[in-house]
Amino acid sequence: MKKLTLLLTAAVLTYGLVACSDKSTDAPALIETKELPTIDMVATHAIDLDISVSQLTFVPNSTAPWLGRIILMDEAGHLYSTDIEGRDPKPVGSGTYIDIFGLARENAAGVFLAITGNKKIEAFIKSDDDGNFSPMIYSGENIDALSFDLISNNNGNSIKILDNRGKFYTVKIVINSKVLEATIIHSAKSITDETSRGTNVASVGSDISGKYFSVITNTFGKSDKNGLIISPLWPTDPLMFKANIKNGLSVHGVDNIKYVASTTSNYGGGAYADGVLALVDAHEDRIVFISMSYAERQLLKAVNPPEEVPQ
Repeated sequence: MKKLTLLLTAAVLTYGLVACSDKSTDAPALIETKELPTIDMVATHAIDLDISVSQLTFVPNSTAPWLGRIILMDEAGHLYSTDIEGRDPKPVGSGTYIDIFGLARENAAGVFLAITGNKKIEAFIKSDDDGNFSPMIYSGENIDALSFDLISNNNGNSIKILDNRGKFYTVKIVINSKVLEATIIHSAKSITDETSRGTNVASVGSDISGKYFSVITNTFGKSDKNGLIISPLWPTDPLMFKANIKNGLSVHGVDNIKYVASTTSNYGGGAYADGVLALVDAHEDRIVFISMSYAERQLLKAVNPPEEVPQ
């Protein structure tokens, strides 16, 4: 069996934009999706919220997966910390923010980064088992940050940051106690085409060791009719499917998605031992979750359907 790599995208149903690269020669690929084959997925779990979420990021806990947190950003840019059950959202930080990025760290307190409204970077560290976060000292070169580009890694070692001039910085991260030191190790001009901004992309896959990785990046869609596109990224077999997120036994699905995020970190074992895909409902204040292992199984079935038995 081929090693499976998935691309999961919250994209406009008419067109999907797969974008974001630090190579200036790469242009966003416009993908016609009207005639894509469909793949059915059942919502695993959902949470209802009292805030309208515009974005989220995961801050996993490798030693106690059930203590992993989800950082929510509302439409006004305020931040909140909650768990996968949506319990007791706690305010984080001061002022408003425009982007967030959680780090997956081994045997260490969870950390996430946030970009303020005036394009400065702040860092926060999990301060207790109740899900509270406290500010860290951010030490590093000044970057007029616009967003975090997640086509890199979220293992706490490095991250890519896009500035307001369209340049990507690859930043090495070192954390000592409550100090986060960020050092620029590479920079390159990026795409600044407005058509590539805003469509939210999350890719998930298996490398040769079978270990999952996760990538998320942001752009801006042109329609409020957003759906989920799922695709195996095999070099010789570029396939794409339009996913229907259907109702589960007691969980409503979702037709219109405004943001998608993923993690392949363990979020409490069971269905989420291999990670989770989070879909923010565009019409209601809720988030729908799908087990990553289940999503992979559904894609495998779609790519390799069982052979029909001859009559």
